[in-house]
Amino acid sequence: MTLKYRKSSSSKSRVYSLARKVEHIKYKKQAKRERIIGPKEYRQHLLETRLQEQEPEPKSRITRKSSKADIIKAKTLIKSLGLDTVSRESIPQEPTILDKEKYLKPIIKMGELEIPEMEVDLSNTEKPIVSFPKLNSGIKPDIKPASESYIIAIPSYNRPDLIQVKTLALLHRHSIPANKINIFVANQEQYDLYKAKVPTWLYGKLVIGVIGLRNQRNFIMNYYPEGTHLVQMDDDLDKIMELIIQPHSIRYSAASRISNRVSRKSSKSARQMRQIADLDGFITRAFEICKEKGIFLWGVYPLANARFMSPKMTTDLRFIVGPFWGTINRHRPDLRITIDEKENAERTLQHYTIDGAVLRFNNVGIETRYYKNKGGMQDEGKDRKDEALKSVYYLHNKYPKLTKIYLGKKSGVPEIRMLTHSA
Repeated sequence: MTLKYRKSSSSKSRVYSLARKVEHIKYKKQAKRERIIGPKEYRQHLLETRLQEQEPEPKSRITRKSSKADIIKAKTLIKSLGLDTVSRESIPQEPTILDKEKYLKPIIKMGELEIPEMEVDLSNTEKPIVSFPKLNSGIKPDIKPASESYIIAIPSYNRPDLIQVKTLALLHRHSIPANKINIFVANQEQYDLYKAKVPTWLYGKLVIGVIGLRNQRNFIMNYYPEGTHLVQMDDDLDKIMELIIQPHSIRYSAASRISNRVSRKSSKSARQMRQIADLDGFITRAFEICKEKGIFLWGVYPLANARFMSPKMTTDLRFIVGPFWGTINRHRPDLRITIDEKENAERTLQHYTIDGAVLRFNNVGIETRYYKNKGGMQDEGKDRKDEALKSVYYLHNKYPKLTKIYLGKKSGVPEIRMLTHSA
């Protein structure tokens, strides 16, 4: 028995057909959004206007009782004006509510940076209202007593605008209480700048520290008493993401279930990224695990990429990235940071050699722009690649059995890599 199948149309014609459908849908939506009257009524309106300009007498206007000569004259005028076809140009009209809504939530641009997270209400031109949308606005966070809670410290330098639309906006969207957030600035001049520009309802304290990243990190550690659950964040964090793996039954398509094979497409679609649902709960749980396992430093995956991340929590030697990490505070001389560049690598190696473990959540990652945002260490006037090279050789000489030097990055920034090692 032979089966006959209908020949399918060529891929080229299918693409053209799909493109025409998409264009037609776009045009219909645009016409529905921008036009108050239909194209026929609009052409009739233009025709009557032109006839009035040529023959201002009211008798010359087209009516239902027009003579044949008037109809022929009208048709000739329609063709000469090009009104016999529908124009795709938008009809000029007064702005509707749909047009006005675009200006209530603009995209604020800072140089090359686009920040769509902020909401600005311009209804009051004298005092515009700036706010940040919350991810879980209906849920009130469970604030624990100060002894069991944590503190978020944000060292910042010359970034009073960026910190508002980045890290502070991120924390506000996740309903982190402002009294847990402290900003550390370099000097009195920076204090006055941040005090004038950053709204006070976005943070708890503004503290004058010292200039230089390593000095500021050491200052923050000494500022809080021992045993404090301390989280440190950079001032330019975009998002904190988590890896979601779909259940086994969802991964397989109908064809793959029959053939007992998993296609590449279905296996990739099983791993997805989303913004972390409960940031407050994640931080609290991270410190609880540290206390259970006797670990004093925890961190997250350096990037938010589902291809490389995993749902595992590790305690061996893994790099704890600097933009987002937590520690149970200790005032130890051997935990003082001695370099500006690669200070996060030095911190990781210090804690691992002392405690024999560092905790890293490989299912949670961050979105940020390394080495690119203005302000911060970029404004210190140093050659960061040269400083990174010095730091890399310094760390390798100090920890030769735990590290190796890598100079093959496309950006040209030297890196220190940590060897797989379990205490």
